[in-house]
Amino acid sequence: MFRPDKRELDWPVGKSASMQHGVAGRKPLEDKDEHAACETAARRPAILVANDDGIKAPGIRALVRELLLFCDVTVCAPSGERSAQSHAITLGRYLSAFPSEHMLDACPGVVEAWAVDGTPADSVMLGLHSNCLKTRNFDLMVSGINRGDNCGRHVIYSGTVAAAREASCTGLPAMAFSLDNHKARRMDDYAVAAKLCASLVKAALGLLPGQVSPPANHLSGIVLNVNVPSPASSHIKGYHLTHQSNAGIFPAFKEIQEPTGAHLAEIDEHTPDSRVFRNYAGTEHADHQKGGDDWAIRGGYVSITPLGLRSCIPSRMQTAFDDANGRVLAATGSVITAAAADMGLLAGGCATRS
Repeated sequence: MFRPDKRELDWPVGKSASMQHGVAGRKPLEDKDEHAACETAARRPAILVANDDGIKAPGIRALVRELLLFCDVTVCAPSGERSAQSHAITLGRYLSAFPSEHMLDACPGVVEAWAVDGTPADSVMLGLHSNCLKTRNFDLMVSGINRGDNCGRHVIYSGTVAAAREASCTGLPAMAFSLDNHKARRMDDYAVAAKLCASLVKAALGLLPGQVSPPANHLSGIVLNVNVPSPASSHIKGYHLTHQSNAGIFPAFKEIQEPTGAHLAEIDEHTPDSRVFRNYAGTEHADHQKGGDDWAIRGGYVSITPLGLRSCIPSRMQTAFDDANGRVLAATGSVITAAAADMGLLAGGCATRS
Protein backbone atom coordinates (compact mmCIF):
# COMPACT_ATOMS: atom_id res chain seq x y z
CA MET A 1 0.00 0.00 0.00
CA PHE A 2 1.59 3.32 0.99
CA ARG A 3 4.95 3.74 2.67
CA PRO A 4 5.20 3.10 6.42
CA ASP A 5 7.13 6.35 6.91
CA LYS A 6 4.19 8.47 5.75
CA ARG A 7 5.07 12.12 5.58
CA GLU A 8 3.51 15.35 4.49
CA LEU A 9 4.67 16.84 1.23
CA ASP A 10 6.16 20.30 1.46
CA TRP A 11 5.81 22.70 -1.46
CA PRO A 12 7.51 22.40 -3.87
CA VAL A 13 7.65 18.68 -4.62
CA GLY A 14 10.79 16.98 -5.83
CA LYS A 15 10.90 14.83 -8.94
CA SER A 16 9.32 11.42 -8.83
CA ALA A 17 11.72 8.55 -8.43
CA SER A 18 9.82 6.10 -10.62
CA MET A 19 9.98 7.49 -14.13
CA GLN A 20 12.23 4.66 -15.28
CA HIS A 21 9.65 1.92 -14.83
CA GLY A 22 7.99 -0.01 -17.65
CA VAL A 23 5.07 1.14 -19.74
CA ALA A 24 1.79 -0.61 -20.37
CA GLY A 25 0.35 -0.99 -23.86
CA ARG A 26 -2.47 1.01 -25.35
CA LYS A 27 -4.86 -1.93 -25.74
CA PRO A 28 -6.56 -3.09 -22.54
CA LEU A 29 -4.80 -6.01 -20.88
CA GLU A 30 -6.31 -8.63 -18.62
CA ASP A 31 -4.84 -8.80 -15.12
CA LYS A 32 -3.61 -12.33 -15.78
CA ASP A 33 -1.94 -11.47 -19.04
CA GLU A 34 1.43 -10.37 -17.65
CA HIS A 35 3.27 -11.73 -20.69
CA ALA A 36 1.44 -9.31 -23.01
CA ALA A 37 2.21 -6.46 -20.62
CA CYS A 38 5.91 -7.31 -20.75
CA GLU A 39 5.90 -7.33 -24.54
CA THR A 40 4.59 -3.76 -24.64
CA ALA A 41 6.69 -2.49 -21.73
CA ALA A 42 9.23 -0.83 -24.01
CA ARG A 43 6.67 1.45 -25.68
CA ARG A 44 5.64 4.79 -24.22
CA PRO A 45 1.92 5.18 -23.62
CA ALA A 46 -0.05 7.67 -25.70
CA ILE A 47 -2.10 10.36 -23.96
CA LEU A 48 -4.57 12.90 -25.34
CA VAL A 49 -4.67 16.22 -23.45
CA ALA A 50 -7.32 18.97 -23.46
CA ASN A 51 -8.59 21.65 -21.07
CA ASP A 52 -11.09 24.50 -20.85
CA ASP A 53 -8.75 27.40 -20.04
CA GLY A 54 -7.36 27.33 -23.58
CA ILE A 55 -4.30 25.82 -25.21
CA LYS A 56 -2.08 28.73 -24.13
CA ALA A 57 -3.00 28.45 -20.45
CA PRO A 58 -0.16 27.77 -17.99
CA GLY A 59 -1.94 24.82 -16.37
CA ILE A 60 -2.03 22.68 -19.49
CA ARG A 61 1.59 23.52 -20.32
CA ALA A 62 2.78 22.53 -16.83
CA LEU A 63 0.89 19.24 -17.08
CA VAL A 64 2.14 18.43 -20.58
CA ARG A 65 5.76 19.01 -19.56
CA GLU A 66 5.43 16.46 -16.76
CA LEU A 67 3.66 13.93 -18.96
CA LEU A 68 6.32 14.20 -21.66
CA LEU A 69 8.80 12.63 -19.24
CA PHE A 70 7.12 9.24 -19.69
CA CYS A 71 4.39 9.54 -22.35
CA ASP A 72 3.78 10.47 -25.97
CA VAL A 73 1.50 13.50 -25.68
CA THR A 74 -1.01 14.83 -28.21
CA VAL A 75 -2.86 18.06 -27.43
CA CYS A 76 -6.25 19.02 -28.87
CA ALA A 77 -7.68 21.89 -26.84
CA PRO A 78 -9.76 25.05 -27.22
CA SER A 79 -8.05 27.99 -28.88
CA GLY A 80 -9.04 30.30 -26.02
CA GLU A 81 -10.78 30.53 -22.66
CA ARG A 82 -13.83 28.26 -22.56
CA SER A 83 -14.51 27.91 -18.83
CA ALA A 84 -17.96 26.88 -17.56
CA GLN A 85 -19.02 25.55 -20.96
CA SER A 86 -20.06 22.25 -19.41
CA HIS A 87 -20.64 19.59 -22.11
CA ALA A 88 -21.79 21.99 -24.82
CA ILE A 89 -20.91 21.03 -28.40
CA THR A 90 -21.03 23.00 -31.64
CA LEU A 91 -23.65 21.97 -34.21
CA GLY A 92 -24.73 25.16 -36.01
CA ARG A 93 -21.42 26.11 -37.60
CA TYR A 94 -18.14 24.64 -38.83
CA LEU A 95 -15.27 23.96 -36.43
CA SER A 96 -11.81 25.23 -37.27
CA ALA A 97 -8.60 23.62 -35.98
CA PHE A 98 -5.08 24.93 -36.49
CA PRO A 99 -1.62 23.83 -35.30
CA SER A 100 -0.60 25.51 -32.05
CA GLU A 101 2.97 26.75 -32.44
CA HIS A 102 2.69 28.15 -28.93
CA MET A 103 2.24 24.68 -27.42
CA LEU A 104 4.88 23.10 -29.66
CA ASP A 105 7.41 25.77 -28.67
CA ALA A 106 6.52 25.70 -24.95
CA CYS A 107 6.56 21.90 -24.71
CA PRO A 108 9.14 20.39 -27.06
CA GLY A 109 8.45 16.75 -27.75
CA VAL A 110 4.68 16.98 -28.14
CA VAL A 111 3.55 14.68 -30.95
CA GLU A 112 1.15 17.32 -32.27
CA ALA A 113 -0.92 20.19 -30.89
CA TRP A 114 -4.17 21.53 -32.34
CA ALA A 115 -6.16 24.56 -31.21
CA VAL A 116 -9.91 24.27 -31.81
CA ASP A 117 -12.31 27.21 -32.02
CA GLY A 118 -14.93 25.32 -30.06
CA THR A 119 -15.77 24.04 -26.61
CA PRO A 120 -13.71 21.61 -24.52
CA ALA A 121 -16.04 18.76 -25.49
CA ASP A 122 -15.73 19.81 -29.15
CA SER A 123 -11.95 19.54 -28.92
CA VAL A 124 -11.99 15.99 -27.59
CA MET A 125 -14.81 14.93 -29.90
CA LEU A 126 -12.88 16.26 -32.90
CA GLY A 127 -9.70 14.54 -31.76
CA LEU A 128 -11.36 11.16 -31.30
CA HIS A 129 -13.87 11.17 -34.17
CA SER A 130 -12.09 12.81 -37.12
CA ASN A 131 -8.87 12.56 -39.10
CA CYS A 132 -7.51 15.75 -37.51
CA LEU A 133 -4.96 13.85 -35.44
CA LYS A 134 -2.34 11.39 -36.65
CA THR A 135 -3.73 8.76 -34.31
CA ARG A 136 -6.90 8.12 -32.35
CA ASN A 137 -5.36 5.25 -30.42
CA PHE A 138 -4.73 6.53 -26.90
CA ASP A 139 -4.18 4.80 -23.56
CA LEU A 140 -5.63 7.65 -21.51
CA MET A 141 -7.17 11.10 -21.86
CA VAL A 142 -6.46 13.87 -19.33
CA SER A 143 -7.95 17.34 -19.00
CA GLY A 144 -6.48 20.36 -17.20
CA ILE A 145 -4.89 21.55 -15.09
CA ASN A 146 -7.81 23.91 -14.47
CA ARG A 147 -7.41 27.25 -12.73
CA GLY A 148 -9.79 26.81 -9.80
CA ASP A 149 -11.35 23.75 -8.22
CA ASN A 150 -14.04 21.55 -9.75
CA CYS A 151 -15.53 20.11 -6.57
CA GLY A 152 -19.18 19.56 -5.78
CA ARG A 153 -21.70 21.26 -8.04
CA HIS A 154 -18.93 22.83 -10.10
CA VAL A 155 -18.73 19.45 -11.85
CA ILE A 156 -22.05 20.28 -13.56
CA TYR A 157 -20.68 23.41 -15.22
CA SER A 158 -17.05 22.42 -15.69
CA GLY A 159 -15.59 22.33 -19.18
CA THR A 160 -12.53 20.59 -17.73
CA VAL A 161 -14.62 17.68 -16.48
CA ALA A 162 -16.71 17.68 -19.68
CA ALA A 163 -13.63 17.26 -21.85
CA ALA A 164 -12.68 14.18 -19.86
CA ARG A 165 -16.30 12.95 -19.88
CA GLU A 166 -16.40 13.19 -23.67
CA ALA A 167 -13.41 10.86 -23.86
CA SER A 168 -15.02 8.46 -21.40
CA CYS A 169 -18.08 8.31 -23.65
CA THR A 170 -15.91 6.38 -26.10
CA GLY A 171 -14.70 4.00 -23.38
CA LEU A 172 -11.35 5.74 -23.06
CA PRO A 173 -10.30 6.11 -19.39
CA ALA A 174 -10.08 9.78 -18.48
CA MET A 175 -8.91 12.07 -15.71
CA ALA A 176 -9.80 15.73 -15.01
CA PHE A 177 -7.29 17.82 -13.05
CA SER A 178 -8.02 21.09 -11.23
CA LEU A 179 -6.08 23.32 -8.82
CA ASP A 180 -7.92 25.15 -6.05
CA ASN A 181 -6.23 28.45 -6.82
CA HIS A 182 -7.99 31.03 -8.98
CA LYS A 183 -4.90 33.26 -8.79
CA ALA A 184 -2.68 30.70 -10.53
CA ARG A 185 -1.62 32.47 -13.73
CA ARG A 186 2.01 31.32 -14.12
CA MET A 187 3.41 27.89 -14.93
CA ASP A 188 5.26 27.89 -11.62
CA ASP A 189 1.90 28.07 -9.83
CA TYR A 190 1.07 24.64 -11.27
CA ALA A 191 4.44 22.94 -10.76
CA VAL A 192 3.49 20.96 -7.65
CA ALA A 193 0.03 20.08 -8.94
CA ALA A 194 1.52 18.84 -12.21
CA LYS A 195 3.83 16.43 -10.37
CA LEU A 196 1.02 15.16 -8.17
CA CYS A 197 -1.20 14.64 -11.22
CA ALA A 198 1.58 12.97 -13.23
CA SER A 199 2.03 10.41 -10.46
CA LEU A 200 -1.68 9.56 -10.68
CA VAL A 201 -1.33 9.13 -14.44
CA LYS A 202 1.58 6.75 -13.95
CA ALA A 203 -0.41 4.82 -11.38
CA ALA A 204 -3.44 4.59 -13.68
CA LEU A 205 -1.23 3.24 -16.48
CA GLY A 206 0.40 0.70 -14.18
CA LEU A 207 3.88 2.19 -14.41
CA LEU A 208 4.76 2.25 -10.72
CA PRO A 209 6.59 -0.39 -8.67
CA GLY A 210 4.48 -3.38 -7.65
CA GLN A 211 1.77 -2.82 -10.23
CA VAL A 212 1.00 -5.90 -12.33
CA SER A 213 -1.50 -4.36 -14.75
CA PRO A 214 -2.96 -0.90 -15.46
CA PRO A 215 -5.91 -0.01 -13.19
CA ALA A 216 -7.12 2.06 -16.15
CA ASN A 217 -8.26 -1.25 -17.69
CA HIS A 218 -11.14 -1.18 -15.20
CA LEU A 219 -11.97 2.51 -15.61
CA SER A 220 -13.61 2.50 -19.03
CA GLY A 221 -16.46 5.01 -19.05
CA ILE A 222 -15.19 6.59 -15.83
CA VAL A 223 -13.73 10.04 -15.15
CA LEU A 224 -11.41 10.40 -12.18
CA ASN A 225 -12.09 13.97 -11.06
CA VAL A 226 -8.93 15.17 -9.31
CA ASN A 227 -8.77 18.37 -7.25
CA VAL A 228 -5.48 19.60 -5.81
CA PRO A 229 -5.49 21.87 -2.72
CA SER A 230 -4.29 25.43 -2.92
CA PRO A 231 -0.63 26.00 -2.03
CA ALA A 232 -1.98 28.13 0.81
CA SER A 233 -2.25 24.81 2.65
CA SER A 234 1.60 24.74 2.72
CA HIS A 235 1.51 20.94 3.08
CA ILE A 236 -0.05 18.16 1.08
CA LYS A 237 -1.02 15.25 3.31
CA GLY A 238 -1.83 12.75 0.61
CA TYR A 239 -4.39 11.48 -1.88
CA HIS A 240 -7.96 10.69 -0.78
CA LEU A 241 -10.75 8.75 -2.47
CA THR A 242 -13.83 10.96 -2.16
CA HIS A 243 -17.45 11.39 -3.17
CA GLN A 244 -18.86 14.44 -4.96
CA SER A 245 -20.03 16.97 -2.40
CA ASN A 246 -22.78 19.57 -2.62
CA ALA A 247 -20.35 22.48 -2.41
CA GLY A 248 -20.86 25.28 -4.89
CA ILE A 249 -21.32 28.99 -5.48
CA PHE A 250 -24.74 30.49 -6.11
CA PRO A 251 -25.03 33.06 -8.92
CA ALA A 252 -25.47 36.77 -8.27
CA PHE A 253 -26.67 38.56 -11.38
CA LYS A 254 -26.18 42.31 -11.56
CA GLU A 255 -27.82 44.55 -14.10
CA ILE A 256 -25.38 46.77 -15.90
CA GLN A 257 -25.80 49.78 -18.17
CA GLU A 258 -23.88 49.37 -21.41
CA PRO A 259 -24.30 51.00 -24.80
CA THR A 260 -25.13 48.75 -27.72
CA GLY A 261 -21.97 47.65 -29.54
CA ALA A 262 -19.90 44.77 -30.85
CA HIS A 263 -19.34 43.47 -27.32
CA LEU A 264 -23.09 42.69 -27.16
CA ALA A 265 -23.11 40.88 -30.51
CA GLU A 266 -24.19 37.60 -28.91
CA ILE A 267 -27.64 39.10 -28.32
CA ASP A 268 -29.74 38.60 -31.45
CA GLU A 269 -31.91 41.65 -30.97
CA HIS A 270 -31.43 44.96 -29.21
CA THR A 271 -34.45 47.09 -28.49
CA PRO A 272 -34.96 50.14 -26.31
CA ASP A 273 -36.33 47.76 -23.69
CA SER A 274 -33.29 45.42 -23.67
CA ARG A 275 -31.65 44.89 -20.31
CA VAL A 276 -28.10 43.60 -19.75
CA PHE A 277 -27.00 41.41 -16.83
CA ARG A 278 -23.72 39.92 -15.72
CA ASN A 279 -23.32 36.76 -13.63
CA TYR A 280 -21.02 37.39 -10.68
CA ALA A 281 -20.01 34.89 -8.02
CA GLY A 282 -22.47 35.03 -5.15
CA THR A 283 -22.88 33.16 -1.90
CA GLU A 284 -20.66 30.14 -1.35
CA HIS A 285 -22.38 26.94 -0.28
CA ALA A 286 -19.88 24.83 1.65
CA ASP A 287 -20.14 21.10 2.27
CA HIS A 288 -17.60 19.84 4.79
CA GLN A 289 -19.03 16.34 5.14
CA LYS A 290 -16.19 13.92 5.75
CA GLY A 291 -15.20 11.98 2.68
CA GLY A 292 -16.36 14.65 0.21
CA ASP A 293 -14.17 16.37 -2.37
CA ASP A 294 -14.56 19.79 -0.75
CA TRP A 295 -13.72 18.34 2.69
CA ALA A 296 -10.59 16.69 1.28
CA ILE A 297 -9.02 19.72 -0.35
CA ARG A 298 -9.82 21.89 2.69
CA GLY A 299 -7.95 19.32 4.76
CA GLY A 300 -4.84 19.24 2.58
CA TYR A 301 -5.64 16.12 0.55
CA VAL A 302 -5.67 15.69 -3.22
CA SER A 303 -9.26 14.60 -3.89
CA ILE A 304 -9.96 11.80 -6.38
CA THR A 305 -13.65 11.25 -7.19
CA PRO A 306 -14.76 8.59 -9.69
CA LEU A 307 -17.56 9.98 -11.89
CA GLY A 308 -19.74 7.81 -14.11
CA LEU A 309 -21.66 8.64 -17.27
CA ARG A 310 -25.08 7.83 -15.78
CA SER A 311 -27.09 10.39 -13.84
CA CYS A 312 -29.85 8.07 -12.71
CA ILE A 313 -30.20 6.56 -9.26
CA PRO A 314 -30.11 2.78 -9.83
CA SER A 315 -33.10 0.77 -8.70
CA ARG A 316 -33.33 -2.43 -10.71
CA MET A 317 -30.27 -4.59 -11.30
CA GLN A 318 -28.84 -3.19 -8.08
CA THR A 319 -26.42 -6.11 -7.71
CA ALA A 320 -24.97 -5.46 -11.14
CA PHE A 321 -24.50 -1.79 -10.28
CA ASP A 322 -22.88 -2.68 -6.97
CA ASP A 323 -20.45 -5.08 -8.65
CA ALA A 324 -19.50 -2.55 -11.31
CA ASN A 325 -19.08 0.22 -8.75
CA GLY A 326 -16.99 -2.09 -6.62
CA ARG A 327 -14.59 -2.72 -9.49
CA VAL A 328 -14.32 1.01 -10.19
CA LEU A 329 -13.64 1.83 -6.54
CA ALA A 330 -11.06 -0.95 -6.30
CA ALA A 331 -9.27 0.28 -9.42
CA THR A 332 -9.39 3.89 -8.19
CA GLY A 333 -8.05 2.79 -4.82
CA SER A 334 -5.12 1.03 -6.47
CA VAL A 335 -4.32 4.22 -8.42
CA ILE A 336 -4.38 6.26 -5.22
CA THR A 337 -2.27 3.89 -3.14
CA ALA A 338 0.35 3.49 -5.91
CA ALA A 339 0.59 7.26 -6.45
CA ALA A 340 0.77 7.90 -2.70
CA ALA A 341 3.64 5.42 -2.39
CA ASP A 342 5.37 7.04 -5.34
CA MET A 343 5.15 10.50 -3.78
CA GLY A 344 5.65 9.41 -0.15
CA LEU A 345 2.18 10.53 0.92
CA LEU A 346 -0.84 9.21 2.78
CA ALA A 347 -3.54 7.27 0.92
CA GLY A 348 -6.99 7.90 2.37
CA GLY A 349 -10.43 6.42 1.81
CA CYS A 350 -9.15 3.28 0.08
CA ALA A 351 -10.68 0.24 1.75
CA THR A 352 -9.01 -3.01 0.81
CA ARG A 353 -11.34 -5.34 -1.08
CA SER A 354 -11.06 -9.08 -0.71
